[in-house]
Amino acid sequence: MVIPQSRRFIDYHDLLAIKELDAISVCTPNLLHSQITVDAFRAGKHVLCEKPMAMTGAEAQKMNDAAAKARKKLQIGLMNRFRSDANYIKKLVAEGTLGNIYYARCHAIRRRGVPSWGVFGQLDKQGGGGVIDIGVHMMDLTWWLMGCPQPVAISGATYRTIGNTPGHAGCFGAWDWKTYTVEDFAVGLVRFKNGATMSIECGFCVNLDKPDESVHIVGDKGGAGLSPLSVQLEASGHLLDCTPNDIGTMDLFLAGKKASNYDTEVASFCRAVLDNKPVHVPGTEVIWVQKMINGLYASAKAGKEVAIK
Repeated sequence: MVIPQSRRFIDYHDLLAIKELDAISVCTPNLLHSQITVDAFRAGKHVLCEKPMAMTGAEAQKMNDAAAKARKKLQIGLMNRFRSDANYIKKLVAEGTLGNIYYARCHAIRRRGVPSWGVFGQLDKQGGGGVIDIGVHMMDLTWWLMGCPQPVAISGATYRTIGNTPGHAGCFGAWDWKTYTVEDFAVGLVRFKNGATMSIECGFCVNLDKPDESVHIVGDKGGAGLSPLSVQLEASGHLLDCTPNDIGTMDLFLAGKKASNYDTEVASFCRAVLDNKPVHVPGTEVIWVQKMINGLYASAKAGKEVAIK
């Protein structure tokens, strides 16, 4: 049922008390994702929760448990899974065109890209910096394209040399360097149960020449990359660099209408609720991405590889 007028609330529990409301979207700082989501399920609502799923794997598990108990939908806002170019690569992997996927790399790098609004630079409210905010997008997309192999261990390192010092340019304007307690830049290597590996580079501030949000998947028969879309194959004794044409837009949920990845994400969630179908980005999958993020931070702190359970 459509709520007849726009309403605002000081306490989100008042929102959850509206009986006619079927679903909510959680768009708060990361610190609040888990508790609001759990409370929403207790109130009988479906939930579309923004990325990252939570602050920790334990919080993410509470969300999944509450969704299962309430028999409600939980979708995480990782809109890159709705990209048409990504879904083309997903088909290549599924069809075996690239062979056995044994390596992948993902980049989510900004030269000076600290958000100048909100609490993005505050560790206690966000759980981290570039890894948990923008790296989560590319990590999830890469892992999903690989076929969601089970991660078993990760090694990582984090650096903070720019964000907490004054006098820097920012593509989003000046940020509050005095309250900046998250990492500028991070690197990592994930090992999976099937023997595959994934390397990670991401951060808000790093002295590289240009922003980079890219993915590359490597198989024993070929490879494929995003941003830009490319495919690497071998045929008739020659190496081929291919540029697929006419990929179009992903219209699984909007029936051919031109829309952004975010629009498609929201439409897919609504369709899953209305038709009682599985969501496209389930919390039961994304919890592993959360564990990889937390594992990278834990490894950086410990100075050694850590297990992912």
